Amino acid sequence: MGHFKVNKKDIFFILKHQLKYGSLCLLERYRDLNEKMFDMVVNEALNLAQGFVDPLQEIGEKWGVKFEGGKVFCPPEFRNAFKLFGRDGWIATSRDPEYGGQGFPHMMRIVVNDFMYGACQAFNMAPSLTHGAAHLIESFASEELKRCYVPKMFGGVWSGTMCLTEPDAGSNLGGIQTIAYREGNHFKIKGSKIFISWGDHDLSENIIHLLLARIEGAPEGVRGISLFIVPKFRVNPDGLIGDQNDVICERVEEKLGLHASPTCELNFGSHDGCIGYLCGDENMGLAHMFQMMNAARINSGVSGMALASTAYQNALGYAKMRVQGGDIAGRREGGVRIMDHPDVRRMLLWMKAAVEGMRSMIYTGAYWSDFALEMSDGAEKRHYQNLVDFITPIIKACCSEIGFRVCETALQCFGGYGYMKDYPLEQYLRDVKILSLYEGTNGIQSMDLLGRKMRINDGAPFKAFMTEIEGFCEKNMNHPTLGKEVESLSVVVKRLSEVAMGMSNTSKSDPLQWASNTYPALMCFGDVTMAWRLLDMALIAQCIIDDGGGDAFYVGKRMQATYFIGVTLPLTMARIDTCLREGREIVEMPEDGF
Repeated sequence: MGHFKVNKKDIFFILKHQLKYGSLCLLERYRDLNEKMFDMVVNEALNLAQGFVDPLQEIGEKWGVKFEGGKVFCPPEFRNAFKLFGRDGWIATSRDPEYGGQGFPHMMRIVVNDFMYGACQAFNMAPSLTHGAAHLIESFASEELKRCYVPKMFGGVWSGTMCLTEPDAGSNLGGIQTIAYREGNHFKIKGSKIFISWGDHDLSENIIHLLLARIEGAPEGVRGISLFIVPKFRVNPDGLIGDQNDVICERVEEKLGLHASPTCELNFGSHDGCIGYLCGDENMGLAHMFQMMNAARINSGVSGMALASTAYQNALGYAKMRVQGGDIAGRREGGVRIMDHPDVRRMLLWMKAAVEGMRSMIYTGAYWSDFALEMSDGAEKRHYQNLVDFITPIIKACCSEIGFRVCETALQCFGGYGYMKDYPLEQYLRDVKILSLYEGTNGIQSMDLLGRKMRINDGAPFKAFMTEIEGFCEKNMNHPTLGKEVESLSVVVKRLSEVAMGMSNTSKSDPLQWASNTYPALMCFGDVTMAWRLLDMALIAQCIIDDGGGDAFYVGKRMQATYFIGVTLPLTMARIDTCLREGREIVEMPEDGF
């Protein structure tokens, strides 16, 4: 039995009871599908993750990545898995069948990634990046380029990356120095990129880089950035692979975790032989790339939640079998399982609530995305688009941050054994840490949420979010069992709304003070979102209990919500109050005082 664990009943409770994901079949694009087909995808993905992907976690950690003779080599089992993912349609679960996709709802890709990241994050980054890169080409490239690249990428014959970061241009993409020189119907590319996940490897026949560069003579800053398709090997007119394209891997980064995922420094055109093809419109590269970047931010949250989920399940299993110490209440003689120690139960209950709150938040955002993408134009479609815009930085930042804390807490449940390589917790903790750093650090996400997302379209994303959560509170305020918790949530939401609007004003008058408080404010939005989704599940479970059909599973849904509301929201309220405090220590502390 592998290390990857998940409670399938929890998954289906969110999908079928909370979200009623079969309702997506009412959308025109999915009219030929049904809920049983969705259930089939979930079950098959879970079986694949548990039986086939899970062993890759340990294999990858032991094998690592080998960089020899300028080439990158990965575990042979990874190559087989990547081919299977392409052959069986897992790379393109939600993409257009015209290019080899399976045509399922967009949220199904998120559900599949939940299992695959939980089973082996290092491996699943490869098909996930390939999907994102191919979808960029599918969305913005010429028909000729689409036909050439997308089917082979969706089919796992070729893989893909996103190439943004440079040595002197990390999050500041306006500082990109890579240059594209016009040459007939293509461009010559010259420049270097660093921290490129799966930038070089031996999993596929070709690697297609989606690269940001500045066309010679283009404006400075982000307005002059264009997007290019740059294959590792050139592609001949007949679609077959040709000569090397002067894309050289200089080194593979040594990292804290994700040892089986090659993170590469790439040089493009060092011998003046790198050819790239414009993808989309000139000088619109950053706008195009945001499609993949936002998807990657969501996947960062998915990965954080997925690792937290399996870490919790491992801790729960260990707590149920590990005998240590006696019963402090004197209820029984002899040793007891650590499951019976109150402090361990505290950790388990917090982890359970955190994982289910994160999962529901992510799945809800994914569900909204289908309506945002597939509904007919109109006010309702715009409402869902605004919801997705607002919740994206919350999912990325909160689930990566809280995911790390859950993995840390799960390790604590194991005691000293958690620190040993005999158990998977120490690897989860190392692997999960990157998620708060890449795709824009969580501090950058907080400035996006409390800045741009509060202002664009007269604050439409913020207003859409508040409409949803305030409507939920108003509807359920007088619930006979959970009304008190709903009221507690309502009070915090109202205060957070006031503070967020106050901070929006501060962003104009005192931007440094504003920026110093955006991160705690974002985490407050994460708390109330998770509380909302947990309470929504609790209300559904309570209805089942009231109808006489409830068991411990449904009682657990109620108790995880009341516990989270009771112990988290008071802390949230205190943190909200710090976001408008007048103290200016952060911005006025003298540098030599640190």
